[in-house]
Amino acid sequence: MDRRNFFKTILAAPLLTPLILASKKNNAECELLLIANEPQQFISLILQEVKKYHSASGKKFTFLNTHPRKQELTSILQQKGWIPVQNSAQADLSLSFSHLHQKARPSFSLVKGGRIWDIRTQKLSSLWKEINKNLSPSNTLTIASFQRPGTGQTSGEFITIYQDGQSLAKLSLRQNIEKTFITGKGKITARIDKGKAWITESACRHKICQYTPPVSIPGERIICAPNHFFIEVGGAFGPDTVIG
Repeated sequence: MDRRNFFKTILAAPLLTPLILASKKNNAECELLLIANEPQQFISLILQEVKKYHSASGKKFTFLNTHPRKQELTSILQQKGWIPVQNSAQADLSLSFSHLHQKARPSFSLVKGGRIWDIRTQKLSSLWKEINKNLSPSNTLTIASFQRPGTGQTSGEFITIYQDGQSLAKLSLRQNIEKTFITGKGKITARIDKGKAWITESACRHKICQYTPPVSIPGERIICAPNHFFIEVGGAFGPDTVIG
């Protein structure tokens, strides 16, 4: 599969289109996109090689949703020194799964700053040729997101939660709390822990808002468009948005 066909395939996955469009705006340093039935066989090599594209240095990882190869991925990452954590706010690497509508030849690429990077060079060039030629077509898409390290920006003091343009609640980021709201499409739950806020549950179809990293810097937002719902961090202004 060439690079153009690779992205034509993954853009058919409901999770990926808004994820790529929002990649300039979310807290991810970059995102590895990997099509393979058995990603645990070579994900550690790819992660090692893409270190040059990001500045994250931590070794904590988590899963944002249920992955069919969670046990195997956890095992191989732990062998390489990665530490599993439950709280996504603490993770340096977040893994998630999306089901492709049609099977495709195994492949991988990188999204950084809203741009698609071809990382099939040197060691990864031979790996890509091998897996693309020898492995079976797959509809399993694994997304590995490297979180942007702290930049010294002022942390927010509170979040304001809006629905249909109306303020529903104002919650301090200094508390640990989970709060559920009822929307026209069902429940949506926001959580605050250790100065960060994120969506833990949403009734929307594709759950982009639920899979995005936590926000904590003044001006950052997580938006759930189907529910007409969003969270905004308050404090000194510094705009950023994650659309779900």
